[in-house]
Amino acid sequence: MKKRLQHVKPKTLNKQIVALSCLILAIILIVVGILQYILMKDFLYQNEADAMQSQLHSIPPAFLNEDASDMPKPFLFDRSLAKIDTSGNYTDFSDETSLSSPHLEPKEFQGAVNNRDDKDAQYSVTEDEEGNEQLVVVIAEGRFGEVTGYLQAGTKTAPLNDVINGQLQVFILIAILALGAGILLYTQVIRKALDPLHRIIRKVERTSAENLSERLEEETEQVEIKRLTLAFNQMVERIDRSFQSEREAKEQMQRFIADASHELRTPLTSIHGFLEVLLRGAANNPDQLYPALESMLKESQRIKKLVEDLLLLTKLDQSEGLQVQQLNLNRLLEEMQPHFEMLAGNRKLLFLMKEQITVEADSDKLKQVLLNLFYNAVQHTNPEQGVIEMQLQTDSDAAEIRVLDNGSGIPAAHLAHIFDRFYRSDSSRTRQQGGAGLGLSISHSIIKAHQGTLEVESKEGKGTTFTVLLPKKSRNP
Repeated sequence: MKKRLQHVKPKTLNKQIVALSCLILAIILIVVGILQYILMKDFLYQNEADAMQSQLHSIPPAFLNEDASDMPKPFLFDRSLAKIDTSGNYTDFSDETSLSSPHLEPKEFQGAVNNRDDKDAQYSVTEDEEGNEQLVVVIAEGRFGEVTGYLQAGTKTAPLNDVINGQLQVFILIAILALGAGILLYTQVIRKALDPLHRIIRKVERTSAENLSERLEEETEQVEIKRLTLAFNQMVERIDRSFQSEREAKEQMQRFIADASHELRTPLTSIHGFLEVLLRGAANNPDQLYPALESMLKESQRIKKLVEDLLLLTKLDQSEGLQVQQLNLNRLLEEMQPHFEMLAGNRKLLFLMKEQITVEADSDKLKQVLLNLFYNAVQHTNPEQGVIEMQLQTDSDAAEIRVLDNGSGIPAAHLAHIFDRFYRSDSSRTRQQGGAGLGLSISHSIIKAHQGTLEVESKEGKGTTFTVLLPKKSRNP
């Protein structure tokens, strides 16, 4: 049964709404028709009962006396007429050609009795001996407050029912025409109302991974369509960002693999070359053997450092490898000061620490960041005229460590990529010094793992400032 209903059920939203609207309209028309039938039937029966009651009141009270047999019988226009005494005996005054008076049951009789002061007639519907359904009205007559008898009048209900059925047929015809007109109007109106939805559907059908830049127009008076349009645009925006992030991640991974391969290939090629030289007979010559072994050792150390840096970056990307504890930054910088002075050489080194500042951080990892930043400053400043300044200060939310230098600075074109992996703003210098372009990237990842930020400001020829911001509040678990 359910399968049959599913086959009959309209598939499109437009047809479903039209079908439901017409079903509701049909139900309303049926209810109205039933109410009209009931109210009209009661109205016609009541009018007829009131008319018969008026006619009965026009009959003289003397007609109820037993000695009134010689009085002429009243004529009530194709209606039945009977007199009932107080004992319940019926005297039928109907002719052979007229209706016979029906005998009411005691309960029906009591419900149909009307007094002279009743404005609305009480009536009963019953069948006579010939099977004709009659509308019956009874009035009570009396003298000095005592009932002396009753008069009963009746009429066929068939003519009244014919009027009602005729009106009902007219209503059914009008309802069918109204339902047909409703189908046509609903189809046009609903189609027009759903036109923005159809435009959204066509737009969705055209949307693909290669076409995520287009957006739907949000200027519409329909609140639901506007919300749907806004939700669709936001969804496409999120998907577009997701695809963009995925493309950038793939490109970054490809660059990472290429750069890592390049960095590993250079020392491996060097080691391979030295091994070939040694195999050709240099191993028997101490003057060639030991320099070759020292060079191979340096290249292997370079490979080891690169692999360790890559493993560290992987752990930081996975939020692993931090051992956080309460750390006094002033004491940390004081401990590192001798190391800084040794790296600085003849450069001028300044320390500016205003107050005692404590944060939650990994001491070893933070030292690695500061050494990377300080070593970067040393590399880009003049050995004799260079000035490097270490600043420690705080605001309401974060501790701030700054590393300033008056070196060569970083060109503006390189600032956006300064924290990218394997990126070098001066490849010749870092290559000579054995750098792989991972120092700043590692520093950035370490600070990010601490829920802080690492920022850079630089002007070419005037110097560079690296700023480490660490939250003073406890880190989230």
